[in-house]
Amino acid sequence: MPIEAFSSPRAAVPNAFSLINSYPALTVGLTIFTLFLFIIDLSTQHSLGHKFALYPGAIFEFDLNRLSFYLLFHTDFFHWLFNVIALFQPLATYERAHGTIYTGVLLNLLTVVAGLQYSILGTFLVGNQTKIIGLSGIVFSLLAYTAYKEHFTTPVLYTLNFGSGRSVQLPTLYSPFVLLVACSILLPNGSFLGHLCGISAGYLLGMDYLKILFPPHKVILFIDNKCDRAIRLLDGVVIFVRESDAVSTRSVGYVPILSTDLESAA
Repeated sequence: MPIEAFSSPRAAVPNAFSLINSYPALTVGLTIFTLFLFIIDLSTQHSLGHKFALYPGAIFEFDLNRLSFYLLFHTDFFHWLFNVIALFQPLATYERAHGTIYTGVLLNLLTVVAGLQYSILGTFLVGNQTKIIGLSGIVFSLLAYTAYKEHFTTPVLYTLNFGSGRSVQLPTLYSPFVLLVACSILLPNGSFLGHLCGISAGYLLGMDYLKILFPPHKVILFIDNKCDRAIRLLDGVVIFVRESDAVSTRSVGYVPILSTDLESAA
Protein backbone atom coordinates (compact mmCIF):
# COMPACT_ATOMS: atom_id res chain seq x y z
CA MET A 1 0.00 0.00 0.00
CA PRO A 2 1.42 3.44 -0.86
CA ILE A 3 2.69 5.55 2.00
CA GLU A 4 0.31 8.34 0.92
CA ALA A 5 -2.62 6.15 1.93
CA PHE A 6 -1.72 6.59 5.58
CA SER A 7 -2.85 9.81 7.28
CA SER A 8 -0.44 11.30 9.77
CA PRO A 9 -1.74 12.69 13.07
CA ARG A 10 -0.83 16.18 11.86
CA ALA A 11 -2.94 15.71 8.73
CA ALA A 12 -5.84 14.42 10.79
CA VAL A 13 -6.00 17.57 12.91
CA PRO A 14 -6.80 19.94 10.01
CA ASN A 15 -9.34 17.45 8.68
CA ALA A 16 -11.08 17.29 12.05
CA PHE A 17 -10.96 21.09 12.34
CA SER A 18 -12.44 21.55 8.86
CA LEU A 19 -15.29 19.25 9.88
CA ILE A 20 -16.03 21.27 13.03
CA ASN A 21 -15.94 24.67 11.35
CA SER A 22 -18.61 23.62 8.89
CA TYR A 23 -21.19 23.40 11.71
CA PRO A 24 -23.03 26.16 13.60
CA ALA A 25 -21.59 27.66 16.76
CA LEU A 26 -24.24 26.63 19.29
CA THR A 27 -24.35 23.02 18.12
CA VAL A 28 -20.58 22.66 18.40
CA GLY A 29 -20.40 24.70 21.59
CA LEU A 30 -23.12 22.70 23.35
CA THR A 31 -21.33 19.46 22.49
CA ILE A 32 -18.02 20.69 23.90
CA PHE A 33 -19.58 22.38 26.91
CA THR A 34 -21.60 19.33 28.01
CA LEU A 35 -18.50 17.15 27.65
CA PHE A 36 -16.57 19.63 29.81
CA LEU A 37 -19.34 19.57 32.42
CA PHE A 38 -19.38 15.78 32.38
CA ILE A 39 -15.64 15.66 33.10
CA ILE A 40 -16.03 18.11 35.98
CA ASP A 41 -19.07 16.25 37.29
CA LEU A 42 -17.21 12.95 37.11
CA SER A 43 -14.30 14.39 39.08
CA THR A 44 -16.68 15.47 41.86
CA GLN A 45 -18.50 12.11 42.12
CA HIS A 46 -21.47 13.53 40.15
CA SER A 47 -22.20 16.19 42.74
CA LEU A 48 -23.20 18.68 40.02
CA GLY A 49 -25.45 16.15 38.33
CA HIS A 50 -27.25 15.50 41.60
CA LYS A 51 -27.49 19.22 42.30
CA PHE A 52 -29.22 20.02 39.00
CA ALA A 53 -31.12 16.79 38.23
CA LEU A 54 -34.82 17.48 37.80
CA TYR A 55 -37.19 15.64 40.10
CA PRO A 56 -41.01 15.54 40.19
CA GLY A 57 -42.40 18.34 42.29
CA ALA A 58 -39.37 20.63 41.87
CA ILE A 59 -41.65 23.41 40.65
CA PHE A 60 -43.75 23.19 43.79
CA GLU A 61 -40.64 23.60 45.94
CA PHE A 62 -39.45 26.56 43.80
CA ASP A 63 -36.26 24.66 42.96
CA LEU A 64 -36.16 26.53 39.66
CA ASN A 65 -32.49 26.12 38.71
CA ARG A 66 -33.15 22.48 37.96
CA LEU A 67 -35.75 23.42 35.32
CA SER A 68 -33.10 25.07 33.14
CA PHE A 69 -29.93 23.11 33.83
CA TYR A 70 -30.91 19.43 34.06
CA LEU A 71 -30.25 18.94 30.34
CA LEU A 72 -26.53 19.81 30.69
CA PHE A 73 -25.48 16.81 32.79
CA HIS A 74 -25.22 13.09 32.06
CA THR A 75 -24.89 9.92 34.09
CA ASP A 76 -21.92 8.48 32.19
CA PHE A 77 -19.87 8.95 29.03
CA PHE A 78 -22.06 6.77 26.83
CA HIS A 79 -25.17 8.59 28.02
CA TRP A 80 -23.53 11.83 26.87
CA LEU A 81 -22.21 10.31 23.62
CA PHE A 82 -25.53 8.80 22.48
CA ASN A 83 -27.40 12.02 23.25
CA VAL A 84 -24.89 14.20 21.42
CA ILE A 85 -24.86 11.95 18.36
CA ALA A 86 -28.66 11.93 18.23
CA LEU A 87 -28.96 15.69 18.78
CA PHE A 88 -26.12 17.05 16.68
CA GLN A 89 -27.63 16.99 13.18
CA PRO A 90 -31.22 18.02 14.08
CA LEU A 91 -29.93 20.90 16.18
CA ALA A 92 -27.48 22.01 13.48
CA THR A 93 -30.27 21.98 10.90
CA TYR A 94 -32.51 24.09 13.11
CA GLU A 95 -29.71 26.52 13.97
CA ARG A 96 -28.75 27.07 10.33
CA ALA A 97 -32.35 27.99 9.51
CA HIS A 98 -33.23 30.03 12.61
CA GLY A 99 -30.02 31.63 13.86
CA THR A 100 -27.61 30.89 16.68
CA ILE A 101 -29.02 33.15 19.40
CA TYR A 102 -32.62 32.25 18.48
CA THR A 103 -31.72 28.56 18.78
CA GLY A 104 -30.20 29.21 22.20
CA VAL A 105 -33.53 30.68 23.29
CA LEU A 106 -35.28 27.65 21.81
CA LEU A 107 -33.16 25.21 23.82
CA ASN A 108 -34.02 26.95 27.05
CA LEU A 109 -37.74 27.09 26.21
CA LEU A 110 -37.93 23.41 25.28
CA THR A 111 -35.99 22.50 28.42
CA VAL A 112 -38.28 24.49 30.69
CA VAL A 113 -41.55 23.47 28.99
CA ALA A 114 -40.65 19.76 29.08
CA GLY A 115 -39.30 20.15 32.62
CA LEU A 116 -42.49 21.80 33.87
CA GLN A 117 -44.57 18.95 32.48
CA TYR A 118 -42.30 16.35 34.05
CA SER A 119 -42.21 18.17 37.39
CA ILE A 120 -46.01 18.37 37.55
CA LEU A 121 -47.04 15.04 36.01
CA GLY A 122 -44.22 13.12 37.67
CA THR A 123 -45.54 14.09 41.09
CA PHE A 124 -48.57 11.90 40.44
CA LEU A 125 -47.09 9.24 38.16
CA VAL A 126 -43.52 8.33 39.19
CA GLY A 127 -42.83 9.76 42.64
CA ASN A 128 -40.28 12.25 43.90
CA GLN A 129 -37.30 9.87 43.83
CA THR A 130 -37.14 9.62 40.03
CA LYS A 131 -34.71 12.25 38.73
CA ILE A 132 -33.79 13.02 35.13
CA ILE A 133 -30.78 14.63 33.45
CA GLY A 134 -29.42 14.79 29.92
CA LEU A 135 -30.11 16.05 26.42
CA SER A 136 -32.37 13.21 25.34
CA GLY A 137 -35.54 15.19 26.05
CA ILE A 138 -34.36 17.85 23.57
CA VAL A 139 -33.67 15.11 21.03
CA PHE A 140 -37.27 13.95 21.28
CA SER A 141 -38.50 17.55 21.15
CA LEU A 142 -36.73 18.25 17.87
CA LEU A 143 -37.87 14.92 16.43
CA ALA A 144 -41.47 15.72 17.35
CA TYR A 145 -41.15 19.23 15.91
CA THR A 146 -39.79 17.84 12.65
CA ALA A 147 -42.43 15.10 12.50
CA TYR A 148 -45.23 17.63 12.96
CA LYS A 149 -43.89 19.94 10.24
CA GLU A 150 -43.12 17.10 7.83
CA HIS A 151 -46.47 15.33 8.12
CA PHE A 152 -48.17 18.02 6.03
CA THR A 153 -46.10 17.14 2.96
CA THR A 154 -45.18 13.54 3.84
CA PRO A 155 -48.10 12.01 5.79
CA VAL A 156 -46.61 8.50 5.71
CA LEU A 157 -43.03 8.00 6.78
CA TYR A 158 -42.80 4.30 5.99
CA THR A 159 -45.01 1.53 4.62
CA LEU A 160 -44.33 -2.04 5.69
CA ASN A 161 -45.71 -4.51 3.16
CA PHE A 162 -46.74 -8.06 4.03
CA GLY A 163 -48.00 -10.93 1.96
CA SER A 164 -51.55 -11.11 0.55
CA GLY A 165 -51.53 -7.38 -0.17
CA ARG A 166 -51.51 -6.35 3.48
CA SER A 167 -49.49 -3.39 4.66
CA VAL A 168 -48.95 -1.24 7.73
CA GLN A 169 -48.23 2.46 7.44
CA LEU A 170 -46.19 4.51 9.88
CA PRO A 171 -47.66 8.03 9.98
CA THR A 172 -44.98 10.70 10.06
CA LEU A 173 -46.85 12.61 12.76
CA TYR A 174 -46.64 9.73 15.24
CA SER A 175 -43.16 8.46 14.38
CA PRO A 176 -41.56 9.92 17.57
CA PHE A 177 -43.71 7.56 19.64
CA VAL A 178 -42.23 4.57 17.80
CA LEU A 179 -38.77 5.75 18.77
CA LEU A 180 -40.00 6.37 22.32
CA VAL A 181 -41.17 2.77 22.65
CA ALA A 182 -38.00 1.42 21.02
CA CYS A 183 -35.79 3.43 23.40
CA SER A 184 -37.82 2.26 26.38
CA ILE A 185 -37.22 -1.36 25.35
CA LEU A 186 -33.55 -1.03 24.42
CA LEU A 187 -32.68 1.44 27.20
CA PRO A 188 -34.95 0.54 30.12
CA ASN A 189 -33.13 2.92 32.46
CA GLY A 190 -34.21 5.90 30.38
CA SER A 191 -37.07 8.10 31.53
CA PHE A 192 -40.20 7.23 29.54
CA LEU A 193 -42.10 10.16 31.06
CA GLY A 194 -39.20 12.56 30.53
CA HIS A 195 -38.97 11.62 26.87
CA LEU A 196 -42.74 11.85 26.51
CA CYS A 197 -42.67 15.38 27.92
CA GLY A 198 -39.94 16.20 25.41
CA ILE A 199 -42.20 14.99 22.60
CA SER A 200 -45.03 17.12 23.94
CA ALA A 201 -42.80 20.22 23.99
CA GLY A 202 -41.74 19.51 20.40
CA TYR A 203 -45.33 19.28 19.19
CA LEU A 204 -46.15 22.55 20.98
CA LEU A 205 -43.23 24.15 19.16
CA GLY A 206 -44.37 22.76 15.81
CA MET A 207 -47.91 24.06 16.35
CA ASP A 208 -46.48 27.52 17.14
CA TYR A 209 -47.89 27.56 20.67
CA LEU A 210 -44.44 28.46 22.00
CA LYS A 211 -43.93 31.27 19.50
CA ILE A 212 -45.30 33.86 21.90
CA LEU A 213 -42.53 33.00 24.40
CA PHE A 214 -39.70 33.96 22.05
CA PRO A 215 -38.29 37.48 22.46
CA PRO A 216 -38.97 39.93 19.60
CA HIS A 217 -36.61 40.04 16.65
CA LYS A 218 -35.32 43.45 17.75
CA VAL A 219 -34.21 42.06 21.11
CA ILE A 220 -32.31 39.16 19.55
CA LEU A 221 -30.79 41.50 16.98
CA PHE A 222 -29.69 43.86 19.77
CA ILE A 223 -27.95 41.00 21.59
CA ASP A 224 -26.41 39.85 18.32
CA ASN A 225 -24.99 43.31 17.61
CA LYS A 226 -23.71 43.76 21.17
CA CYS A 227 -21.81 40.49 20.87
CA ASP A 228 -20.38 41.41 17.47
CA ARG A 229 -16.75 41.57 18.62
CA ALA A 230 -16.92 38.15 20.30
CA ILE A 231 -18.77 36.70 17.32
CA ARG A 232 -16.04 37.87 14.95
CA LEU A 233 -13.50 35.90 16.97
CA LEU A 234 -15.34 32.75 15.91
CA ASP A 235 -14.82 33.41 12.19
CA GLY A 236 -13.11 30.40 10.67
CA VAL A 237 -13.68 28.32 13.81
CA VAL A 238 -17.42 27.69 13.65
CA ILE A 239 -20.36 29.24 11.81
CA PHE A 240 -22.25 31.83 13.82
CA VAL A 241 -25.64 32.28 12.14
CA ARG A 242 -26.42 35.97 12.57
CA GLU A 243 -29.93 37.13 13.40
CA SER A 244 -29.93 39.53 10.44
CA ASP A 245 -29.38 36.58 8.10
CA ALA A 246 -31.72 34.14 9.83
CA VAL A 247 -34.78 36.39 10.09
CA SER A 248 -35.42 36.18 6.35
CA THR A 249 -35.17 32.38 6.46
CA ARG A 250 -37.60 32.17 9.39
CA SER A 251 -40.10 34.39 7.58
CA VAL A 252 -40.29 31.89 4.72
CA GLY A 253 -41.53 29.17 7.05
CA TYR A 254 -40.59 25.52 7.40
CA VAL A 255 -38.88 23.92 4.40
CA PRO A 256 -39.64 20.16 4.20
CA ILE A 257 -36.66 17.82 4.23
CA LEU A 258 -38.58 14.70 3.15
CA SER A 259 -39.87 14.59 -0.41
CA THR A 260 -41.47 11.18 -0.20
CA ASP A 261 -41.91 8.29 2.22
CA LEU A 262 -38.86 6.18 2.99
CA GLU A 263 -40.33 2.96 1.62
CA SER A 264 -40.89 4.32 -1.89
CA ALA A 265 -37.50 6.02 -1.84
CA ALA A 266 -35.72 2.77 -1.03
